[in-house]
Amino acid sequence: MIKRITSRLRYNLPMPDFLDIPERLVPLLRVLAETAKHHATPLYVVGGFVRDNLLKLPTYEPDLDLVAVGNAPALVKELAAQHGGSFTAHPPFGTATWHLPSGMPMRAIDFATTRTEIYATAAALPTVTLISGADALQRDAHRRDFSVNTLAMQLAPEPFGALIDPLGALPDLHQGVLRTLHPHSFSDDPTRLLRAARFVARLGFRLAAESIAELPQGLPHIAALSGERLRHEFDLIFAEEMPHVALRWLAEHGVLAAIDPRLTFDERLESAYPALRALRESPPDLDHLAASWALFGSTFPDDAALLERLALPKATHRAVAEVRRARLALACLEPTAPPSQITRALVPFCTEAVVAAALIGTPTDRDRVWQYLTLWRYAQPAADGNFLRSLGLKPSPLFGRLLSRLRDALLDGEVSSPEAQRALLKEWVNKAQDGAKPHEHTT
Repeated sequence: MIKRITSRLRYNLPMPDFLDIPERLVPLLRVLAETAKHHATPLYVVGGFVRDNLLKLPTYEPDLDLVAVGNAPALVKELAAQHGGSFTAHPPFGTATWHLPSGMPMRAIDFATTRTEIYATAAALPTVTLISGADALQRDAHRRDFSVNTLAMQLAPEPFGALIDPLGALPDLHQGVLRTLHPHSFSDDPTRLLRAARFVARLGFRLAAESIAELPQGLPHIAALSGERLRHEFDLIFAEEMPHVALRWLAEHGVLAAIDPRLTFDERLESAYPALRALRESPPDLDHLAASWALFGSTFPDDAALLERLALPKATHRAVAEVRRARLALACLEPTAPPSQITRALVPFCTEAVVAAALIGTPTDRDRVWQYLTLWRYAQPAADGNFLRSLGLKPSPLFGRLLSRLRDALLDGEVSSPEAQRALLKEWVNKAQDGAKPHEHTT
């Protein structure tokens, strides 16, 4: 049933009977529709794609969630058989994924069979019951997080592209409101608290007053969430354009404190996350997700148990664990510290920790880190162990000390050309053989 709204709307958008489908997606959606009709399976696109289409938000990487009234795994199997690609299916749960062949506008599409979900205990995974019938889409909609994510677009049967509003969510959409669908929504699934923050950050929406009132009921149940579920929701937040907005919302509404009472929101993140977002291509070895976690981790208490609680993968765990020490290393540098000293201070830490430490630091910190990441860490002397052996030295710890000192001299501009580097190294070797120490050299 398509709901009409005649009052003044926040977004001042028209209310279409049919969605304006991006031209590049029409052939794919027609394939889905025709296969569903042949399979006698009503099929709908639900959730974010429909919501964002109505808000006229750009869709750079489409993300389609399909709901079938019938047998989604059987439909996906037929799609793969007729049009290529592969599929994975979980028949007991009525879900399947079509991994599309090359040349399609997306790599995979998730399908679910209409269902109801019951949470036996707070924060537990739901018990799923597959359903069918004329009211299946409406009943299915009640399991979702917020009303604006219940909107659907009909693919099959005809009319193709029709807008379906099974729970009357359009007023919320156009007033910029996130509304839960029942009073125990946050208790049933506390991850919805983190999703609320993500939609606030992305869409600029606000949580409905009655949903705000329900929010405290969900906070105690965050402790029951697995680390993997928590981490996944934060990963999605960090993929947003403005994760700092979501983190601030989580702090203001007690969600961070529910995860750990010592977690707070640092105002420096307001500028740090946009600055990180601007580093799209340089440095090339920067893992943006791990760096986002490192920025967040800069506010963490010094407690290994918290990192274990969040079940972070190895690289991300390292970035979060190192950011505090990287900040300290930067803070301990003298104003006149030469490049060699800065490089020695930063080289023990991963790129993500160093970047995060700089972004929440001073302008001097950022300048030093940028020089280190783009220039200094790549500096390599022209001479190596083979050259030292050619001078008659036998391999020993002295090799490392000499080459390290030569790299310092190169970084600090004491020497530049390969010839000058070899001459300086030869001078040090001669002094070392005479009993002098190479670090006594000055220029």
